[in-house]
Amino acid sequence: MADAVSDEKVKQESKRIIAEKQLVGAANNTKWNKLISEVREFPEKPCYRTKVVNGYISGWENEWYYHLPFPLLCVEWIDIELSESILSLVKGIGFEFEVTGSIIRIWGYLPKCYKGFGEEYT
Repeated sequence: MADAVSDEKVKQESKRIIAEKQLVGAANNTKWNKLISEVREFPEKPCYRTKVVNGYISGWENEWYYHLPFPLLCVEWIDIELSESILSLVKGIGFEFEVTGSIIRIWGYLPKCYKGFGEEYT
């Protein structure tokens, strides 16, 4: 699931950028798959946005099937609407994360990128 990709070029370009930026992995496919699988079972899906390693930041949405930036190898961070369920899930999985206001940010890579951190979802 987390490594799903329709175009191998996307994966190779992501790996190139990761190496160029000297990013270090903070998440893996096992963790991403656990998060996605659990959230898909929630009766109400939380809103999220992502920043991928090429710098693109998505808009906020709550579609957890087709709009995620696959492969998740390219996710620098994901912000998710905060709830007790999400916080418990993220802690249980063992992600590197921080909470601000009504958002939880999960890092896919280190060093941590704080761009837009603390912005409320809209």
